[in-house]
Amino acid sequence: MENKTPFNAIIKKIGVAIFWVLLWALAAWWVDSPLVLPSPLKTLEGVIILAGDFEFFVSIVATLLRVFGGVFISVALGLVLGLVGGLNKPFYEIMNPFVSTIKSLPVVSVIILINLWIASGVVPLVVTFLICFPVTWTNVVQGVRTTDKKLLQMAKIYNVDQTKIIRDIYVPSVKPFAVSALMNAIGLGWKVTVTAEVLANALPSIGMNLYYAKIYLETDLLFSWTLVIVVCSLAIEKITLHVIGNNRKGEGQCPLS
Repeated sequence: MENKTPFNAIIKKIGVAIFWVLLWALAAWWVDSPLVLPSPLKTLEGVIILAGDFEFFVSIVATLLRVFGGVFISVALGLVLGLVGGLNKPFYEIMNPFVSTIKSLPVVSVIILINLWIASGVVPLVVTFLICFPVTWTNVVQGVRTTDKKLLQMAKIYNVDQTKIIRDIYVPSVKPFAVSALMNAIGLGWKVTVTAEVLANALPSIGMNLYYAKIYLETDLLFSWTLVIVVCSLAIEKITLHVIGNNRKGEGQCPLS
């Protein structure tokens, strides 16, 4: 039974995917206008055509570097500063207005403002960092504040060194929140990066290829680039989950332990 369950789950997911592709194909057939809604086959053909051009891969790599760069910096700083903010109230009170302001600003406003100060090619990376940082910061601070008080009291009674308290009590408590922040940052990072690429005219990039496809009314290529974004995003998410799952099995504890 254990061997059948994963297989059944895969079959179910494939079935759901086929359902939505067929629904898409039916809608395209009913509209009967590739300019309005290209079919799944037409979209796939567009991807194959794009893949024949070396610039296609250059654009994907450039966007990936911006996504990874922005997400990595935001998660790394969010973990460190969030841990400090959760442990130190004055520091939290200093940082919180900045984090709250970034969270409340529209993404478009952030992109336009940043584009005034730095080169267009770097704008997506910086904007991704600014938008994803509050996610990590908030989750880590929450993880610190939900740490088991009894463990902290026990550590205090036995005069455990502060470094060990942070490493052996706070860090394990924060890890599930950090994993959640990482997954959210990856999903959010893709959306923000591509949007910033369009508004900042960053080249080479997937975002600008989307924009050109829209300008020249190449709807099939617009859908093709969108399909590329979805596939890349899902692939990165699955790889990240796989790595986290391996860490859990290898260490027998919560993620990132």
